[in-house]
Amino acid sequence: MIIYLATRGEYSDYRVCHAFARREDAEAYKLGDDVAEFEVHDGPVEVRFWYDLDWDTREPEQQDAWPPNPHIESELRDYDGDEKRAEHTWSGDVFLNVQGWDRDLVRKVYSEQRAQFLARKEGVS
Repeated sequence: MIIYLATRGEYSDYRVCHAFARREDAEAYKLGDDVAEFEVHDGPVEVRFWYDLDWDTREPEQQDAWPPNPHIESELRDYDGDEKRAEHTWSGDVFLNVQGWDRDLVRKVYSEQRAQFLARKEGVS
């Protein structure tokens, strides 16, 4: 089931005015500025830590510096059910970002990408 929230304000002034079953009712609410759409869940939503690792290949690898390189952070997020989900992206062939639910898997993907990067840098493919 989808519900529609009539909202008002921005930032510290932001608030939810009312929840509606129909979008047109939320849009018609005269004290609302905007409408947000949400799915109603039948039970609790599982949250887990999402890990985010950044590696800048131009900087020395150091764990005792701030920020360390590579640097890993985590935050609680709604869990999507795919515990083996891990994603990586390269920016400009010098900056690697790896994200996923499993910290060890994120570190493994980083290690594999690092090894491939260093091999390319040395001319070994």
